Amino acid sequence: MAERGIDTEPANYAFSNYLGSGLYRTSGQEATVFNMPFSYQLENEVGPPLRVRLPVSVGFFDFDVSGLPEGVVPESIDTVSFVPGIEFDYAISENVTVTPYFDLGLARNLSTGTDTAIYSSGISLYYPLEGGDYDPLWVSRMYYAGHYTDATQKREEYAAFQTGIDIGLSHKFDVAGISIQPTIFATTYWYFVALEFDSPSGRDVSVSNSYELGFTLKSDQGIGYSFLSLDRIGVGYRFGDNFYAWHLLFDLPI
Repeated sequence: MAERGIDTEPANYAFSNYLGSGLYRTSGQEATVFNMPFSYQLENEVGPPLRVRLPVSVGFFDFDVSGLPEGVVPESIDTVSFVPGIEFDYAISENVTVTPYFDLGLARNLSTGTDTAIYSSGISLYYPLEGGDYDPLWVSRMYYAGHYTDATQKREEYAAFQTGIDIGLSHKFDVAGISIQPTIFATTYWYFVALEFDSPSGRDVSVSNSYELGFTLKSDQGIGYSFLSLDRIGVGYRFGDNFYAWHLLFDLPI
């Protein structure tokens, strides 16, 4: 891999916690990012229940994921980020729950040794729909994210509105005593502050909206230990504005 200078560092890996896991490609730039959305539920007797957000992301530049089935793995981790935060659920009616959050953390490009501060806040609305065994869930989110790299004095930010629906299939199956439900989903994103992707040619690509379709496998309980547990895995295809991404999912995709 060619050595990367600080001035040519692709910046969007700092948003991996909000863009999600997957292969992102635009104008010749490739970044493979894996995001693990861990969290921990706090026990409190007064007020709404609080959750500590503990997402960890690792990234690899110019890594071809098609080689994974053949045992080809990255030689090194190029980026890592940890952006802890806090969120809580507040029921505004019998069927509608809102969840605000605030994150503040750090990302590091290990190939250049540069650190980036990351900050984000937003709010989500969850509305279960009538659908019997299909468990349809409509979700809308509005959020803002930004990062600042002191070494380059580069600041980048974006804001987005997302809305979509997740629908469970009626057929469930058991694996090792855990009930698994397949789901399909569709969602769309509108970026109030356009998301910029850098390209090696020097021409930036600005993404103002995108769409995503996909499926997941949802378990009825967390698989893992304590806050290191996950209850979904899936894949989505996001596209729009000269941009596309295969999106690996470990959480609710909307």
